[in-house]
Amino acid sequence: MTATTGTTRDPLRQEQIVQAAVVLLDEGGIENLTMRRVGSRLGITGAALYWHIKNRHELLLLAVDSVWRQAPLCLDDLPWRAAVLAMADNLRSMCVRHPWLLTAMTVQPLDGPARRRHDQHLLAVCQTAGLTRQDAEQAVQSIIAFAIGSALADTPSPYVSFGLQSILDGVEAGPAAHA
Repeated sequence: MTATTGTTRDPLRQEQIVQAAVVLLDEGGIENLTMRRVGSRLGITGAALYWHIKNRHELLLLAVDSVWRQAPLCLDDLPWRAAVLAMADNLRSMCVRHPWLLTAMTVQPLDGPARRRHDQHLLAVCQTAGLTRQDAEQAVQSIIAFAIGSALADTPSPYVSFGLQSILDGVEAGPAAHA
């Protein structure tokens, strides 16, 4: 029971804080993310958050990781091209749903566990096409850059699909075809 109200309060969990942060970020971008606003949304003081989160930067990293965790990985039974296209489309859609993510990624590297999981899965998919590790890594970076860039530019879907197909045509042809 709390001393002031005589009611019990569920203990605050880090995922509640992160979810409140994502909502604030979706509503108003990075500038909207303050510990005071997150605390207010949760019905506590901003200072109380510091028991759970070190600082605003850590909260932003946790929010980014939470959003990346929601990006679905493709099913292993899809052909590699279909899997890559699906993952790129999911990434683009994620960035469109959470435009603050684009801003955050331009300010600093945001490579949390969920982002690394996503990238490693995409790398494995590219390697199923017979690419060497180095070529697969370059393909992954090209695909991610294109998907993020198309979200940033708000490129219409048919052009995104055409662009990704063109990238994959080049990946499939291999580096020897471009020498």
